[in-house]
Amino acid sequence: MITLTVDDQKDSAALMKFMLEKIDPSGTHKTASTMQEALDKTDENVQIIFLDIEMPGLNGIDGANLLKKMYPRLNIIFVTGHPQYLRQAYGLHPSGFLEKPVCEQDILDELEELRFPLPNYVLKVKCSPFCIFVDNMPYDFGAAKTTELFAYLVYKKGGYCTNSELCRVLWGFGDEKRSRLRQLIMELRGCFEKLSAPDMLLRKYGSIGLDISQIEIDGNTDGIKKYYGW
Repeated sequence: MITLTVDDQKDSAALMKFMLEKIDPSGTHKTASTMQEALDKTDENVQIIFLDIEMPGLNGIDGANLLKKMYPRLNIIFVTGHPQYLRQAYGLHPSGFLEKPVCEQDILDELEELRFPLPNYVLKVKCSPFCIFVDNMPYDFGAAKTTELFAYLVYKKGGYCTNSELCRVLWGFGDEKRSRLRQLIMELRGCFEKLSAPDMLLRKYGSIGLDISQIEIDGNTDGIKKYYGW
């Protein structure tokens, strides 16, 4: 689990980090003291943000609006000592609410009801040389082209790719390989289903992409491009 706690009261942020590390000692748990710092520290790998509402400068409500646009599947849990803000926060449809002072059981209860449930495995990608790991063990998608398809979707960082684009990347020419591409997509979806992640592969208007929030990426994705020579 990868979390970020955002609170201008550093003692409160440190306590949240302590409890999260106790709940999930193998996870990565970061803190930020301002909304701008939180925006700088958030990327596709962060799964949950524990967000204080009342902060100087950009507050938690406005910050959550920005984060939801940037990362639609990010779980945002508001944390506040001022219940009067909860109605306004509720309109953003967050994953949950915590009222200060927060205890460990409160956190556990909210983790059980996340808006976007976390995968029950850890899928990691090393960019250079390109390697795939599930729960720290090497993982093989089977056919080399299936793995290359996955690699390109990771390189695109969640961006959608058309069938024509994928055919050009994988085979160097146009749409003649569309039937083979459909087979690769089915094989990739089958791998995700075996990993209990059927929603990993996204479809939109004749294009496909990945829910990159379910993947931990180690390194710069430009290394994937160099590895495959696209």
